[in-house]
Amino acid sequence: MSKIILNVIKPEKYFEEVSKIIKKQSSKNIIYITTNKPYSFIVNSFKKNKINTDKIFFIDCISKQIKEKTNDEGNCVFIQSPQDLTTISIAANEAIKKISGNKILFLDSLSVLLVYNDSNTIGKFSNFLLNKMRASDVDTIMLALESDADKNIIKQIESFSDEVKGG
Repeated sequence: MSKIILNVIKPEKYFEEVSKIIKKQSSKNIIYITTNKPYSFIVNSFKKNKINTDKIFFIDCISKQIKEKTNDEGNCVFIQSPQDLTTISIAANEAIKKISGNKILFLDSLSVLLVYNDSNTIGKFSNFLLNKMRASDVDTIMLALESDADKNIIKQIESFSDEVKGG
């Protein structure tokens, strides 16, 4: 049975926490949705932290938005913008179908999605995505900044989650 975890993280320890979480999940195939850091930055940071990226498939929602060069990568799909929630959902679903074995969806981060989308839209997207992950038996870890923890939408997503860490 899949598990949904919401991690509420302090901004000053953000990438340190991301690295810890990813290291703990290294035995699984990870589908990493990034909305705030480009694929190239994350891969380079993971390599510096000795995190193997061979079992990580990236859905990069920010590189095209900030006009960073997007090379055709075998383990990454580039989405136009963090506003394109439908394409993000489709990309996640396709990745789940293609990747075999034990997998986990890692969404980095709800806080950034709230910058690009209204909270009602994020609520619907999160509910849809989490239900899809449960139906596909895929564990899910979502991140939010501690500064957003009191927002109604984060409280709503807490109610969808099996576990809330931090905050």
